[in-house]
Amino acid sequence: MDKAFVEQMQRKIEKQLVQKEIEVVEFWQQEVDKLLHKKTESLSALLQEFGELSKKMKNRLEIVKRSGI
Repeated sequence: MDKAFVEQMQRKIEKQLVQKEIEVVEFWQQEVDKLLHKKTESLSALLQEFGELSKKMKNRLEIVKRSGI
């Protein structure tokens, strides 16, 4: 393979990875922002909401790991 082609493909893949990472971080930032703006009755209710968010993140991570990509 041509060295220039390989470098071009590496740059393309790196750009795609960065874009995907941006999308993931933005998604979870929105989820946290929802919790921050949500009116909760007590600190324990807020902690419960964050616990649910943590479960969502854990489940998503397990799904991604199982995909094997």
